[in-house]
Amino acid sequence: MSSSTVSKRSYGVDVASYQSTTVSYSGAKFAFVKISEGTGYVNPRASAQIKSAKAHGLMIMGYFYANHSASVTKARAEAKYCVAKAKALGIPTGSYLADDFEQGLANSVYGGPTANTDAILAAMQVIKEAGYKPLVYASASVFRANLQVSRFVKSYGTCLWVASYKVSGRQDYADFNYFPSMDGVAIWQFTDNYKGYSVDGNIAVVDLKTSSINYRSKSTNKTVESLSQHPVVKWNFGAVAVVSNAKGAYVYTSSKLDKRESDKLKPLGSMWQVFGLENGAVKVGKNQYFDGRAVYVKTNPIAYNDQKHGVAKIMMPHTHALDAPKADAGKVYGLALNSKIEIQGRVGHFLKIKELHHGKQVYVTGNRAYIAL
Repeated sequence: MSSSTVSKRSYGVDVASYQSTTVSYSGAKFAFVKISEGTGYVNPRASAQIKSAKAHGLMIMGYFYANHSASVTKARAEAKYCVAKAKALGIPTGSYLADDFEQGLANSVYGGPTANTDAILAAMQVIKEAGYKPLVYASASVFRANLQVSRFVKSYGTCLWVASYKVSGRQDYADFNYFPSMDGVAIWQFTDNYKGYSVDGNIAVVDLKTSSINYRSKSTNKTVESLSQHPVVKWNFGAVAVVSNAKGAYVYTSSKLDKRESDKLKPLGSMWQVFGLENGAVKVGKNQYFDGRAVYVKTNPIAYNDQKHGVAKIMMPHTHALDAPKADAGKVYGLALNSKIEIQGRVGHFLKIKELHHGKQVYVTGNRAYIAL
């Protein structure tokens, strides 16, 4: 299960085909996985690395190694290729995806700062339209000499992933007395040999947050971010609205759809708890409505009928099946993080599981397993 928030000054890694398929490094809270390069290469270890990072509780991110140089057309094509592969490999929408722009056999950083920046911004726009959060990776020297940092910051705010090493060789910790001064930095790559693991070491300069799915709580109005691009909800959520319009959807302040809450579109794939339907509009919060044509609604039968069957996903670490539907029941056995389980119904907020342990009826606390719709 990937985290929805990683606090600033947290460490992370980035991996490619050179690294192990097991993504578990001491102190790391997030992981970038190389997805693609150009429009014809996919990291053969990406699938296993993404699954491993999720299983170890890391926030998962992706990147593509640019072959587009200063070409806007190539940049768009490479970003589209990366997005398609990222989705297929299980990186949730709302996660970070980066354009890795550095000098290489198939990529030149010497096309001029304006043209280079035009190309990367085109790639970042594709990433954003696909529902991901765009970043741009480069060394500090390339950012300064070959790119226009101010344009990235103006368009996407804190969106730079900058590489700058104090010394060559192993570094266990980032030294912010050395850190280069630059606007818009989200993540700093400070070493290519983090703690001797032969893997790049990074540190979050700001809080990192995924935002693929938003659930508005009726009682608290707080936002709870889901950890999957799939509709996965709490047992007592009756229905969710999923934005299906490719360009996104506006939230309106009444069911008449005559006034927008803001001019910012909610992205494709984002999901909201449904509180009702009025005049063809979908109510997703107090004075918050979607046009019913811009979303599709999925209902959760288990919320309404405790005899319904379904599938649940284990969303919390250290979850156990219990031999009785009560908090002080004896623990029966552990359930793997992110695993799916077949449920036979519900007793209160406990989910009933049958024949997973020698045919014995067992139970899982509802807040530890979300219903997959």
